[in-house]
Amino acid sequence: MKNIEQEIIILKAVKELIDSMVNFELMSLQGKDPDSSISFKSMTHRMFFNIILVDFLSCTDPKGPIKQTSYLGGLRKISESPCFDENNSIQHLKTATQEFKNWLEQEVEVDIWLPSIDKDTKVKITRFNFLKMTGDISKHNYLRAVGVAAELKGILAKSGDDVEIEEALLALAEFYERFHTDILGYHSSTIAEFLNNIRWGIYCYLQPEFKKSIVWKSSNPPKYRYTYPKDVTSDFAKACYWELMNDVRSEPYIRKFEVTKWLKLRY
Repeated sequence: MKNIEQEIIILKAVKELIDSMVNFELMSLQGKDPDSSISFKSMTHRMFFNIILVDFLSCTDPKGPIKQTSYLGGLRKISESPCFDENNSIQHLKTATQEFKNWLEQEVEVDIWLPSIDKDTKVKITRFNFLKMTGDISKHNYLRAVGVAAELKGILAKSGDDVEIEEALLALAEFYERFHTDILGYHSSTIAEFLNNIRWGIYCYLQPEFKKSIVWKSSNPPKYRYTYPKDVTSDFAKACYWELMNDVRSEPYIRKFEVTKWLKLRY
């Protein structure tokens, strides 16, 4: 795949992942800027959000049509060398991607009580790591979450609490309660804002290309087609391009919003 084709495929995949997380079926948007917030319709919706977020924070399939990359890594590469940039239309996407990356990589210190193994401690963990861990627990039974237990074992060891892998397995439910129910619940509005900004960034970035590509036909009802960029030659990339252009015909589901500062001060 050429660079432009890989870019099209990544943008389409990211757009679809974000649309499945940030929408009015999953969540409600409340308040007025700069004091907006979101709430999930149910615990199940929050779990689904966390599961899809894990996919977004993971890597693409190595057997897929493009070189393996993380979705955020793919967005950063696009931001550095965009194929459709006109008059700096990439800037919104570039800023939104970098801000989310910086936020995810920040290490936080959290008090946690694990009564099943009689541990009352403080752990240091990046937001990226605990979101991935809670997403994996949301997705799997504890017998499929031994890898997460091993991560928890390592995190506790760094805090001076050595536990066996079986003890870490026992503590997963309590880790989940603290980091998914409490902390993801607290951060969900901020994460949704980051994701929505990326989604709007894709929309703004591709508007010049959409306007250049679309060709209207004289008919009733009106019909249209898209003119493919000359370097887009694979059938798969062409199909992704067509769908991507259709997707940016209209604005994202949810308006741009700014989350209250009171949901950005902890963890």
